[in-house]
Amino acid sequence: MRFLPSKNSSRREFGQIASEYDLVYFGTVDPRVDTDYKMVKGLTASPNICDENYTTGDVYDYEVAFLQRSKRVRVLSGEKQTRRWTILQIQLKKTHLPHFLVEGRQRAEEYGVLMASIERWHEIGWQHVAADVNFPRIFATYAKPLDVAAISTILSKEAQIMLTAHFSEFDYEFEDDKLLIYATNTKVDLQILDHMLRIGLWLARYLDALNVSSV
Repeated sequence: MRFLPSKNSSRREFGQIASEYDLVYFGTVDPRVDTDYKMVKGLTASPNICDENYTTGDVYDYEVAFLQRSKRVRVLSGEKQTRRWTILQIQLKKTHLPHFLVEGRQRAEEYGVLMASIERWHEIGWQHVAADVNFPRIFATYAKPLDVAAISTILSKEAQIMLTAHFSEFDYEFEDDKLLIYATNTKVDLQILDHMLRIGLWLARYLDALNVSSV
């Protein structure tokens, strides 16, 4: 894979997280040109993306990848706006999850709710079944109706409390053996990246301990 340092202002912070956790910084990657890397997919992916500050490696035996992705998106008002996501993807070891999104309600008028409608997902009515009463107030959860029972097991009281009490500034996408964590339109510093990694590793261990299969 080519080494093309990203030109945006967050290059220094990604270099710091790479140094902190012995990761490899690759900079800019373009899936149309660079075919020898594992592309981070998820709801924000599209054929014409070009990712910045791609940084990858193993942390505590988990394969992780950081990057920044920008895209012109249409929001609910119909207006097109530029969104930038800082994304952390973690490869799970034992668990295969249904595809669903947990998004902060303060960001629910952004891209996630529109993507949920495209995926034909519905919001889970946690108000009646949430283990933590704060969870449905802070987060909206979108999924296929058939997956609601499984997701209710996956997002136990322990997971709900952890997300609402300490990590409500991020959004979370779960799909098969991948966990993606998003910081949306956020100024990036080493603390943000480290915070993403900490909740990502906690969730990865928690999900693998469940040993769930969506198949």
